[in-house]
Amino acid sequence: MTNEPRRLGDWLSEGSLGALAREAERRRSATAEIRCLLPADEATHLVSAATNEAGELVIVMDSPSWAARVRYALEKLPNPRVRIMVVPRG
Repeated sequence: MTNEPRRLGDWLSEGSLGALAREAERRRSATAEIRCLLPADEATHLVSAATNEAGELVIVMDSPSWAARVRYALEKLPNPRVRIMVVPRG
């Protein structure tokens, strides 16, 4: 083991921090993909989207009314198994 300083990029690409950074990027990418598939009004109220361990696409909207509207756009989404959740912004 050496006592030489390591670059921040090395820390972020390895271990727990690296795994966290990769998961954040995966979720950001999934959210951007789903946002492109939704109608414009609904897309602005999308908080996040990701696939869970069960293979479901989990969509998080910022209000119950927008979540209800997304249910009408489900046929445009790539995964037939979708769970819609609500987490108010702020």
